[in-house]
Amino acid sequence: MQVGLLLVVHLVYAQNPSQIDIFTTEQGLPYRDIKSVTQDKNEFIWMGTAVGLMHYDGYNIKVYNSNKSNPLFIEEEYIKADFDIDDATNELWYIANEKLFKLNPITDKAIAYNKTHNIMGSVLCLLKNKDGSFWIISDDYKTAKNGNAKQYLQKFNGDRFEIKYSILRGEVDYTGLISDSQSHVLWNTSNGSLKFDTDGNLEANFDLSSFKWFGTDLKFNVSFYDSCNIHYYFPRQERGIHIFDEDNLTHKRLLDKPIQFYNAIEDYQKHIWFSGLDELYRMSPEGEFTNYTDQLKARFKYSIIRDLYIDTNKLLWVATDNGLFKIRIGDELFKPLFKSTNEGWGNAMRGIFEDKNGTIFAKCENNNILLYKTLEGKVDTLEIQLDKADLEAIQHTSNFFVLDDEKEHVFTLGETLIKINLKDGSVKSYDEFRNYVTFKGQNPMIKLRNGKLLLGQSLSQLTLFDIENETSTLLFKDSKIDDDISDYRYFEESKTDSLIWIGTQNNGLLKVHLSGRLGKQYTTETTPNISRNCVLAIEEDTDGSLWAGTYGGGLNHISADGNKVKTFTKSQQLPNDNVVGLLSDDANGLWISTYNGLSHFDKATEIFQNYYTEDGLTHFEFNYASSFKDSRGHFYFGGMNGLNTFKPKDIFRESNPPKLSLLSASGYNNQNKSSFIEDYIKTKFTALELSPYDQYFEIKWTMPSYFQNQKNTYSTKLEGFEDRWFYQGNSASIRYNQLPAGDYILKIKGKDSRGIDSASMLSIPITVRQIFYKKWWFMALIFLTLAGIAYSIFRYRLQQALAMERLRTKISSDLHDDVGSLLSGLAMQTELMEINASETDKFKLQKIAGISRNAISQMRDLVWSIDSRRQTIEDLLERMRELAEELLLPKDISFQMDSFNVKNPNRKLLASTKQHIFLIYKEAITNILRHSDATHVAVTITNDFKGSCLIVKDNGNKKECYTSTGLGLSNMTMRAVNLKGKLEFDKESGFEVKLFLPFTL
Repeated sequence: MQVGLLLVVHLVYAQNPSQIDIFTTEQGLPYRDIKSVTQDKNEFIWMGTAVGLMHYDGYNIKVYNSNKSNPLFIEEEYIKADFDIDDATNELWYIANEKLFKLNPITDKAIAYNKTHNIMGSVLCLLKNKDGSFWIISDDYKTAKNGNAKQYLQKFNGDRFEIKYSILRGEVDYTGLISDSQSHVLWNTSNGSLKFDTDGNLEANFDLSSFKWFGTDLKFNVSFYDSCNIHYYFPRQERGIHIFDEDNLTHKRLLDKPIQFYNAIEDYQKHIWFSGLDELYRMSPEGEFTNYTDQLKARFKYSIIRDLYIDTNKLLWVATDNGLFKIRIGDELFKPLFKSTNEGWGNAMRGIFEDKNGTIFAKCENNNILLYKTLEGKVDTLEIQLDKADLEAIQHTSNFFVLDDEKEHVFTLGETLIKINLKDGSVKSYDEFRNYVTFKGQNPMIKLRNGKLLLGQSLSQLTLFDIENETSTLLFKDSKIDDDISDYRYFEESKTDSLIWIGTQNNGLLKVHLSGRLGKQYTTETTPNISRNCVLAIEEDTDGSLWAGTYGGGLNHISADGNKVKTFTKSQQLPNDNVVGLLSDDANGLWISTYNGLSHFDKATEIFQNYYTEDGLTHFEFNYASSFKDSRGHFYFGGMNGLNTFKPKDIFRESNPPKLSLLSASGYNNQNKSSFIEDYIKTKFTALELSPYDQYFEIKWTMPSYFQNQKNTYSTKLEGFEDRWFYQGNSASIRYNQLPAGDYILKIKGKDSRGIDSASMLSIPITVRQIFYKKWWFMALIFLTLAGIAYSIFRYRLQQALAMERLRTKISSDLHDDVGSLLSGLAMQTELMEINASETDKFKLQKIAGISRNAISQMRDLVWSIDSRRQTIEDLLERMRELAEELLLPKDISFQMDSFNVKNPNRKLLASTKQHIFLIYKEAITNILRHSDATHVAVTITNDFKGSCLIVKDNGNKKECYTSTGLGLSNMTMRAVNLKGKLEFDKESGFEVKLFLPFTL
């Protein structure tokens, strides 16, 4: 049993040193048989196939083939394995149907190289040398005369291919080109191997090995140089891997396997990977070989390994006839411990602890044994000295293990509380605790900072056990318990002295004081509430807040003051809502084990990074009571097949930060009913300028981190529109609809599958142009247009007013000159006739003369009211004085006009306003003459903030003999209404008229 376990662990370490991802037709690969792989300067992947080229950015694949309806048309599509990127121009050199081409990814056009470029015939091999130069092997077999065919070694000089060397072609065209670490070129031919310097001068020739081919001796071999310039070759006769010392011309067999190898590549850790027909081996710097063939074939079936390539992110691409493998090079994320070779459920683990020597122990539940691993790497089983019945009890009840102060003994609960000697497995039992054990629960137990054990299944049963003197005390011995809450799942001692957190099966989370008092309880019904009442794991944070993992309710975070609870579930990217283990690291992270994977939670950003079996976990399902941090900073999480151990800082150490790349911007213009797209792989991006008629736009990007790239995650923030980051998951695009006009910056950041932040953020300036009718120039134009219209109207009205004034002036002048003269003449003639008239006729003539002079007076008032030359307030006051003098002084009535309060005597009045005021005044004076025996009249004009007031007052008494029709007063009132004013009369003490106007005089 012990030996078998040791062997299992050894095989696991040997067989699972890296992680493997796949890319097949099921993952979207258009064509399964991949002949070659390379990567351009933008870190995009190119794949050569028998049906064309494929360009892969991590999300999208563009296919170049000979279909003329394809915008990505190329002349020939059968791609040979040899192709590579020109570092200077980022153009792709490739061989298709024995012709050489160079593809420009900006224009998507390929240039053919042929006789005009001094290529001697069919192109068999292409080499990109370490110094960046390009070499080919050409063959004139199709054009040469019989027996004179040659093969040529040619080097590209920028315009054409220079011939550096040539050999006679044999019956078989086996040939190959490689370069060593010093940029010297090795040409493997059917007749041996030729070595050239960087200028193409022959340095040496070697006969590495020969084999029979249909009766002909061939000396062709596949070779490889590592970074130390060691020459490896793979002979067809002897098979395996050999080393050739070019200085001493000696051979050495390195791997004695009956395998014909075809490809080799060296990674950044100085491991060398070798591939055969369908085999894959890795050789360590120490010369140890690891066979990956079974691991590859366990992922998908294939027959041939075509090519090996290592990208900039240290990912090994293995091209096969049925898809691609992507192998992450480097130390594995999680190291397995106590893992069974069985697939699925194997060694179910609980109760992890460490003794004084740094030995890690854990209980294998299904085998009911206590496994351990020493610092030296020894794995074994501790035989616990109990009878069969007591051992069976441990299988169901023993989940928590607590060490004594010396870390030489461990306490756990079996049939009762027991103490196990970690040296020999001897056991001491404490029978008084038999009633403390349940076969249905977890039997949690913890060692407090004061050195005592806390155990029990209910409040009334909670007991403090003194390890040193082996005495016990009930925690609630002096307290009354109203509700004896029971069925506990987890204990966590608070950093605050004398406090214990208890997770229960059905009653939520308890805060218990070691003085024997229940402090607080959190359930689904309390305020605040937790998500589920079954609490399986608890971790107190450095700030005093608490993390609680529940069964079915995800992760709960309780604030330090206990007043807020925040819940995280699958909807926030937690891998599963059954949380069984919690451990905090030193970088403000929380590690969470669940029923479906392990997760790292960044407390600052609240982002989860999840890990599964494809990341190297021994099983996707983890167990409760199976998480531990040892004295060296290693974390352990146990599940259904062994433990997973790691150092948190190592998880984020291996990979280089991935780089974000902007792909394109597209959208739809509603004005011209057309779509648009900008490909930023082909054009340099400066800024995105959008029309106000663009109904929407979409930005696409990628992160060329190809290992499990479906787990790459992104967050975006549109500055100027959004005030926080938005998590986009694995979606590498974002769309905005009808963005308001303005200037914005779209910021994008990413994390790869291991949680490594992108090297930098994408910052994309975006300008949405304002629609024309909201632009300043349009508004200015509208303003000027309206101003012009207003000015035109003003000019028109002014001209009309001036014309009216001229007409009024003419009418008043004509009335004064013509009608006035006639009436004056009539009055004078009547007066002359009155001299010689009889007494009877005198009365009549006097009446005619009076009427004439009255008509003259009224006409003069009318002429004055319409005369545009008399429009000011001063003109009105002057006429009012004249009227008073004409009417009052002949009657021996004195008058006084007080106009000192007039604010603006030069202000012009409308003709109608002037007429209404004057006629009201005239009617008031006339009424005084007719109906009052006054001897004095006072006229006063006042102004205040509400307007002005005209007051006409006499000192007389009303004549009783006069009966008025009231038309004069009615007319005065009507005129006041037309002025939007108010008229008041006072007839009791003299006669007083008050005209209130809504404007000042």
